Amino acid sequence: MGKDYYAVLGVGRKATKDEIKKAYRDLAKKYHPDLNPQNKKEAEEKFKEISEAYEVLMDDQKRARFDQYGEEGVKFQGGFDWNQFHHYQDVQDIFGDLFSQFGFGGGFGGGFGGFSTQQREMRGNDSFVEIPIDIRRIARNEKIEVFYFREMKCESCDGTGSTTKKLLTCPTCHGRGYVERSTNQGFILFRTTEVCRTCNGRGKVPEKVCKECQGSGYVRKKDKIEIFPPPGINEEEVYILRDKGNYRPGGSGDLRIKFDIDYMEFRRENDSLEKDIQVDFTDAIIGGKMKVSLLRGEKEVDIPPGTQPEEGIVLKGEGIPKKSGRGNGDIILRVKVVLPKRISKKQRELLEQFKNEKGFFSQFHM
Repeated sequence: MGKDYYAVLGVGRKATKDEIKKAYRDLAKKYHPDLNPQNKKEAEEKFKEISEAYEVLMDDQKRARFDQYGEEGVKFQGGFDWNQFHHYQDVQDIFGDLFSQFGFGGGFGGGFGGFSTQQREMRGNDSFVEIPIDIRRIARNEKIEVFYFREMKCESCDGTGSTTKKLLTCPTCHGRGYVERSTNQGFILFRTTEVCRTCNGRGKVPEKVCKECQGSGYVRKKDKIEIFPPPGINEEEVYILRDKGNYRPGGSGDLRIKFDIDYMEFRRENDSLEKDIQVDFTDAIIGGKMKVSLLRGEKEVDIPPGTQPEEGIVLKGEGIPKKSGRGNGDIILRVKVVLPKRISKKQRELLEQFKNEKGFFSQFHM
C-alpha cells in the first residue's frame, strides 16, 4: 500500500484547502525540528512527511492524480525533497506567524527541516498522459507514438527568458529570490519572508525580455515520444519517463504514463490470459481440432477426448510478455460445451444407443 496523504495530515478526502492548511499548521507546531531539540532527527522526518502531503493536496492537479491513482500518480523523482516544494508562499504565511507566536524573532533563520529561503532554481512539474491500447498490440510489442503537450525550453532565448541570453540581478530582491518584511509589536519582532514577485524566486531577471516566451524561459508545445509496451504492462501502474515533463531552469519534470488496456475477448489473471471457446459436445467427448483467434493470429488447437465443461486448455507462451522480461505468459482457453437444441431422429437413436452402452453412467455414480 502507498502513502495516504490525507491520513498523514489527518483530514478527510473531501477536505477544503483551508482545512488542509490548518491541519498542516497544527502539525508543524508539533513537529518542527526547532521546536523539538530533544528529538530533532525524528521531527525532521515527520516534518518532511507532512510537507510532502501538503505539497500534493494543495496542488489541484497532483491531488486529482493522487485521488485516482494513489501514490504512483504523484511519485517524486528520487523521493520528495525541498526543491520539489512549490507552495513556498503558503509556508511563509504559516511560519512567519508561528515563529512570532513562540518568540523566535528571527523568522526562518537558516531554514527549517532542510527547506532554505536561499534562492534556487526550481525543477519543472511532471506531465501525465493516459494511453489507450489493445492487448494484441502489447503481445506484438508494437511501437507506440505518444503525443502530448508540455512546457519546453524556449529555443529563442535558450531558456534564459532574455533575447540577449543574459540575466541581471533582480533589483527588488538583490539576487536572493525572496523579500522580507519586519514589523514590531511590543517586544515581539514579526518577520515574514515571501517569494520575490519580480523574479519569481530566481534572483535574476532578463536583460531584454524574450518575445517568444514572455521572459519565462519556456513555451508550451506539442511533443512526441516513441515507446514500446513495458513487459508485464498493466492498467494499475504508472510508468515514468525521466525528464520528459515540464521544463524549468532547475531541470525538467518526468512524464508519467498510464495505459488504458482493452482486453477484447480476453480476461487477465496475473501473467496469464483467459478466453472462452465454444466446443461442440461431440468434440468434447471424442476429441477434435478447432481454429482459435489468439493474440498473434489464428492457431489450430487440439481438443483432448473427454474434455469437461469449464476445463482449461493451456497454451504455453501465447500470452503477453511477463514483467520479469523472461518469456511470455500463457493463454488458457476456457471450454464452453455447446449442446444442440434440436436433433434428428437418427441422431436421437444414436444417442440412445450411446446412453445405454454398459459403463457409461458408472463413472458418474461411483
